[in-house]
Amino acid sequence: MIKITKFYTAKHEPVFMYAAVKKEFLIAILEPILDKKIVELEILNPNLIQDHYKIRGQRLDLLVKTKDEIINVELNTNYSEEVMIRNLHYIFKLASENTERGNKYKIGYSIVQVNLNFYNSKYTRSIYTLYDKINKIELTDYIKIYNVGIDKYIKNYYNNGKKFTQGEEALIMLDMDKQELEELSEKSDIVSDFKEEVIKANNDKFVVEWISREEEQKQYEEVMYEKGLNQGKQQGLLEGIAKGKQQGLSEGITQGIEQTKIENAKKMLELKMDLETISKVTGLSKERIESLRN
Repeated sequence: MIKITKFYTAKHEPVFMYAAVKKEFLIAILEPILDKKIVELEILNPNLIQDHYKIRGQRLDLLVKTKDEIINVELNTNYSEEVMIRNLHYIFKLASENTERGNKYKIGYSIVQVNLNFYNSKYTRSIYTLYDKINKIELTDYIKIYNVGIDKYIKNYYNNGKKFTQGEEALIMLDMDKQELEELSEKSDIVSDFKEEVIKANNDKFVVEWISREEEQKQYEEVMYEKGLNQGKQQGLLEGIAKGKQQGLSEGITQGIEQTKIENAKKMLELKMDLETISKVTGLSKERIESLRN
């Protein structure tokens, strides 16, 4: 057991995955979202946590199957338009993989994507299907997307005097710290059990190292981007003044940012970081990074 210096909530994907592989928690989370009783549930990728320890920068998802649905659960801590498009790719790929081809398409399980979203508190819950806007009819509910605003549920919980309806506690608990979980666990057995798993996750060195790595990489990306932008602006300004043209400013900014990317890539190569991570951080192609080795 390690000493906890910072408590990570289930808002962090590794902690969420650590606890969510227990079926009772996952069922408790999904039932109020899908608005149905889940009698049976199978986790199709139960070793996700262990498998991804060695893959840096890999996005996580949780794939489960009920009696009549295949569900992809996505935890989104930055729910932007880019994330929405990425998630659409996920669900259509999943639908394609689970459709049997022959003389006729044989559709078995319905394909569902559940997006657990933070920093998007406009709605508590919304449902998307394929819809004909002109004729105003639903084409099919074979593919269905549920967007859930966890922040909104938590806000409602505090605004209502820490009261919740049955099933909501499983959503509220996802971004609660240790003290909040302690308080809520007195009102709910599922939260009490979940709290223990979150504490275990915080005592798991692999989970903590994983989160620390992700936080460090994110901070590094932000710092390097800001550094490159500032250097590019400074260089562009000097060249623009010298040339007396706006074009000089634009070209100088571009060159400055590019040069900073190259310098950062060289430093990361010296640290023996893998090409995929370097490419993601700097934006340079793997081929360009390879050429910097000499």
